Amino acid sequence: MLKMISEELRVCERDFEDNMPVTEAMLHYCVHVYRETKGMLDHDNLGTKRKQTAEHEFIFNLARKLGVSSLRIFSDCWQQFLSCQDLQQLIVTVAPDGRDKDVEATLAPELVKIIGQFYVAQLRHDEDSCLLLTKYFKSSDEQYAGIVETIRQNAKFYHAGALFHLAQLQASNRQCCRNIMDTDVFEIITKAFENLSAQPSQKVLDYIDWVFSTCTSNKRSPAKSPFYMKLINMISKHSRAHPEMLLRVLQHMETHGSLMKHSTAAELGSSLVTGYCEHFLGRVRDCGHAAYATVIAEMQRARLECRHYVTNGETMFDSEVIGAIRKVHSTKKKLMKLLSDNFPEPPKSDSV
Repeated sequence: MLKMISEELRVCERDFEDNMPVTEAMLHYCVHVYRETKGMLDHDNLGTKRKQTAEHEFIFNLARKLGVSSLRIFSDCWQQFLSCQDLQQLIVTVAPDGRDKDVEATLAPELVKIIGQFYVAQLRHDEDSCLLLTKYFKSSDEQYAGIVETIRQNAKFYHAGALFHLAQLQASNRQCCRNIMDTDVFEIITKAFENLSAQPSQKVLDYIDWVFSTCTSNKRSPAKSPFYMKLINMISKHSRAHPEMLLRVLQHMETHGSLMKHSTAAELGSSLVTGYCEHFLGRVRDCGHAAYATVIAEMQRARLECRHYVTNGETMFDSEVIGAIRKVHSTKKKLMKLLSDNFPEPPKSDSV
């Protein structure tokens, strides 16, 4: 019954378009209905997903008409039916202009309150979770410092990209030495590495570029920079499942001739081969026959990268990556034929 009434309200919304009290009452009711029924739905059903999208759009449209004051209706209850990403979208929808950094202005109390709830929420926070921090606050604001500390305390709930972004913001807000790493910023970076999951996005790889640059600030002897070894240890520990990240760092090391001669190059090179082994075992496991050729092409490129950046990298790749695939997937005849054609085994020497 509640759902039916809510759908009727959506139909007659235009009749009350300019009546703010009625719009507010409609929003109150629709939020209540959505909260009460969300847990009863089959979220894997395509029809349900489309209906939810329509309901979201309707609720957000009502909130947009009311403006920032509508946030009072969502405050303290939004976690029951919205994700952090949803809430961020809602906030930006009702307060699209943000805050002019050159103008002193007081933010609406309901806006400040719900942004605080967003950052303290022990829910999954996406890669762009620093958006509200930078859009509505200055780095000199008391609330800004409070939010930064909240993120640090709740770091396990934040996407690695959001933490890398926060570290970059903290470094840029310093009065001096913005391009040199310090202990506080590196602590945030450490938490970001600990939260790495899935394939790193282009944004995350760009943050890695920045991290490497700030950790090799001693251009004459980058390996002697105070945070260089800490960074390499961090990458070796947390990036084995992300060969594209290891490759990115090795590419940067190549621009410093001395670093490729340093022991850390061999350490990362070994991690790169291990990372490719895990990556391609997973690729072969999850793909069908039709995708074998694509995977083989990816392996050929990876082998070339190992040959370029790793001492004896080609031999290591053949032994650890190709060898592991042959052993684990020996019953896949089509795959074994492709491996034999593209990665032929060296002839065995006759024993005397």
